[in-house]
Amino acid sequence: MLHRLAIILISGFWLVMTALLIVRELYPESTRLNQVPLSYVAQVAFQHQQSSDLRIFSSEKDPGFLHVQPHTLPGTGRRVLEFNGSVHFTLPTGKKQRVSWIGTHEMSPTFSPERLHLDLTTPEIGQHIDVIVDFAANSATFGTNVGGQVTNATAFTLDEAGFGTLMSRAGVDPTMMQQLKASQSEMPKFEVSAQSSSLVINGQKLETFLLSIKAGGQSVVEAHLSQLGQVLSAQVPVLGWKLTPLNLTR
Repeated sequence: MLHRLAIILISGFWLVMTALLIVRELYPESTRLNQVPLSYVAQVAFQHQQSSDLRIFSSEKDPGFLHVQPHTLPGTGRRVLEFNGSVHFTLPTGKKQRVSWIGTHEMSPTFSPERLHLDLTTPEIGQHIDVIVDFAANSATFGTNVGGQVTNATAFTLDEAGFGTLMSRAGVDPTMMQQLKASQSEMPKFEVSAQSSSLVINGQKLETFLLSIKAGGQSVVEAHLSQLGQVLSAQVPVLGWKLTPLNLTR
C-alpha cells in the first residue's frame, strides 16, 4: 500500500511542478503582479531560520503534525528545508492507518531545487519508502525498506517516459499520460501569489505574508507566515486539512 502511495505522490508532485513551470513561462504576469515577491518571502524565512510546529486537523479524530525548519548553510549560502510529521487516515476497508514522513529539500542560494530526500513510513507494519529526487540529473529513485532489506528499488527519469512507467507500476492506465498531454492546454491555470495580510491570534492582530496556490481559481494551499517566516496558519482544502501552531487551541 505504501509503495503504491509513494508512486502516486511522486507522480502528483511532478504534475504540480510541471504546471507551476507552465505558469512562469506562459503567464509571467501572475508572478510579476504579486504585491510581495515570492523570492522576498523565501529570503525572510531562510534569513531568520525559524521553525514551525503545526497540528494537522482533518476529518480524522486524531490530529497529525508537521515540523518545518529552514536552514541557510554558512559559507555556501545553500538552502535546506527540513520537514517531518505524520497524519492519520481511514482506508476504504475502514481500518485506521498512520503515515509518517521525514525529509529534506536542498536548494541553491537562489532557491533553485537541487535534491529532495523523503522517507515515508507506516509504523504499524514497519515499512519504509525511501525517495530521492535529483533535479540536476533529472532523475529519481525509490525503494521499499522492510526490516532493513530494500526491495522493489526503482529508478526513473523526471519526464513523460519515466512517469509513464511509474504510473503503470501504480496500476494506472498508461494512456492517462497521453490524455494529460493532450488536455494540457485545458488544464486549470495555476496561480502562485504572496501578499501582505494580517491574522488575529489570541486577540492580537499580527502582520503576515499570505501565500496561496490556486488552480482554476480554486484554493489548493493557503498559508499565513509571520514577519520572521514562521507558519501561523495554513489550510489545504483539497485534503480537508487545517494547520495551526502546536501552542494554540483550535
